[in-house]
Amino acid sequence: MKNQVQLEKLEGWLAIKPDDLASIRRLVTLLDLSGPPGKPLGAFGTAQAKIGASLPVDWQSLYLNTGKNAAAYVQWLSILKSARIGQAVPIGQVFSGQVMTINGQPTYCGEKLKFFKETSVIPGLCYDCYKVQILPENLEAMFQTYFLLLALDLPGDNARKCMIELRDGIKFPYKAYIYCESLPEAKTCLAAFQQNLAEAGITGVHSTISHGCSEYGMEYPEFKYTEGEDQSALTPTAEWQEVEQTYFDRLKLPPPQTQSNTKPRISLRDVFAFRTWAKYAQLIGDDTCGTYQAAKGPALPPAFVKRVKAQAALRHQEMTELATRS
Repeated sequence: MKNQVQLEKLEGWLAIKPDDLASIRRLVTLLDLSGPPGKPLGAFGTAQAKIGASLPVDWQSLYLNTGKNAAAYVQWLSILKSARIGQAVPIGQVFSGQVMTINGQPTYCGEKLKFFKETSVIPGLCYDCYKVQILPENLEAMFQTYFLLLALDLPGDNARKCMIELRDGIKFPYKAYIYCESLPEAKTCLAAFQQNLAEAGITGVHSTISHGCSEYGMEYPEFKYTEGEDQSALTPTAEWQEVEQTYFDRLKLPPPQTQSNTKPRISLRDVFAFRTWAKYAQLIGDDTCGTYQAAKGPALPPAFVKRVKAQAALRHQEMTELATRS
């Protein structure tokens, strides 16, 4: 009931103020977290319901075909246009699988990374965080990776993420991750992903194992995963543990809003993310974005466009470099 009231208020407000980006973000996030769609309360809810209804049976595997997912993307943008949604918020990353935990504890990655930036201390929980890092060469491969990860059957239903890179100093424009709680689990997930990639006949996607957040390895190279080693060469000190405990003891972090990020449908938030990816691809000179630009989507804020343009030449160079890897 509380969600319904919030949805109704946001829909009503955006009918008056359609360019309120903060309210748009809150609304698409709330719709994404909502259960099975009930009666739509406004333009955004109606658009999400229509997007969900547009999905064919076995859409996750069907959309591994770039022609199929590009055509679906054009259809979804048409739904937004018919709903008169002319403004989108930039959403760079989408999640699936279980909400990530390590040793049964929620990871609160955003808070952990903020703590690291303030203190240069790597949180203790992050030492057990290993990831399958996936690097698609271009936008087409990114969409294929996204739909492959949705359909990937993992024993732990591991948390998964696809994203565009906006952070300065961190390489490669398109990325995806499978989050794991140990190195052996990461090796198992890597093998499963590579097997499914080969079976689907998808090319232009590179994958390996990484350790923790990229920022950690930039400041402490010995923290990075090195093939053949069973653990990090960097170990936390007693001083680091004390700093971390003092910092997090004063925070009251809310419980996760959901246990799983996997949904039985494509949400409006997902389509906003796809729109963001397509615009990003256009700005960095990714030639595979052409099919996804066949229909005009809602506008993205000038600040986002400016930020991507500032990185565009470097991202294009990184994309070219990745394509030359064997």
